[in-house]
Amino acid sequence: MNKNDVKNILMLMRNSENASIINNILGKISEIPDEKLQVMIEQIGDNEESIRKYIEGKIQEKTNNQEKEEHTPINDMFTYGTTGNCIHLHMPVDLHSMITEKGLTRTFETVDVFLLDAIEKIRNLQNNGYYKFKGKDSIYMISPILIGKSMKFLEELDFETHFYKKRELKDEEFVLANKEAMLAVNIFGKDKNVGSARISLDVINSKEWQNKRKAKVEEFRAKGIVLEENDISK
Repeated sequence: MNKNDVKNILMLMRNSENASIINNILGKISEIPDEKLQVMIEQIGDNEESIRKYIEGKIQEKTNNQEKEEHTPINDMFTYGTTGNCIHLHMPVDLHSMITEKGLTRTFETVDVFLLDAIEKIRNLQNNGYYKFKGKDSIYMISPILIGKSMKFLEELDFETHFYKKRELKDEEFVLANKEAMLAVNIFGKDKNVGSARISLDVINSKEWQNKRKAKVEEFRAKGIVLEENDISK
């Protein structure tokens, strides 16, 4: 068997439930040198049944890992997990009830206030030697709500941002060639525009950035948007 044979098996195994995982494996297969892949095939078993069994194991392993992904609360709106060298800050996705109550603008401003609070708490935990944040050097976010005003807000705070349109996430070749797009599809599917943002903890710890944060907090305070506890302006 060769690389194309393995890819054909993967594509035959793909369905609506495992598509994102299969696409991820296809991307990795494309990057593996032919010689190295041939050695792996020989170790797995140079036949379709062995290849399928191996892939099914990988799909199950990936599914289990996704189910176990850490979501630890950092405040009333945000949770976090750790991946590689970054702290993955999970943003709320379903804001319909808040939008109904507060309106679109007020909702996203409230999210921004809680985001500033979450970032400051992460910074303090990391600086105080919190074991889960040891060796982490950045905060990363990916979410369908990171678009429009939310994206502009983060760019004003020196985040590196990227925006993926639905049509890009539906383009299989584009997704296979872009690991972050693959992550977006894996988490949110193909039917939402998705934005991502990253900032280093060194930047967050700088005096300049802290001054920007405090200025934003004061802007929100002037609009009457403050947290009831753990006031981040103090």
